[in-house]
Amino acid sequence: MKKKSAGFYAAAITAVLAIVSLVLMFLYKGRGGIVSNAAMTAAIAAIICEAASFLGEKPWTDFTSIAGAACLAFAMMSVLGDGIWNIAESINGIKMVGLPELAGMNYTMAGVGLVSILTALVACFTKKSKEV
Repeated sequence: MKKKSAGFYAAAITAVLAIVSLVLMFLYKGRGGIVSNAAMTAAIAAIICEAASFLGEKPWTDFTSIAGAACLAFAMMSVLGDGIWNIAESINGIKMVGLPELAGMNYTMAGVGLVSILTALVACFTKKSKEV
C-alpha cells in the first residue's frame, strides 16, 4: 500500500461511490422513481472501469478512468433529468406528474453523483502508483 498514490485512492473512492449510486438507483426505482436501464448499465460500467484502475499503471487504464467518469456523468444526468418533476413539485408544493416525496432521494443522488464525478476526474489526471 505504500506504493499507492492519490490517484489510486481517488479511483477507489469513485468505485465505492459508484456502487452507492447504483444502490440508490435501485432504491429510487423501487419507490416509484424513473430510472432507465441505460443509466443503470452506465453505473455498472463505471464500477467496472474504476475497478480496472486497480490493475496498475497501464496505458489503457487512463482511458478506463475517463470512460468511468463519462459513464457516471451520463447516469447522474439521466436520473436527474427523469426526476426533475419531483424536485420542481417539491419546491412549488404541488402534485401533478412527479412524486414530490422522492425529491430528497433526487438531491441525495445528485450529491453522491457529483462527488463521484469529481473523484473520477481526479483519478483520471493523477498517477495510480508512486513508482514509474
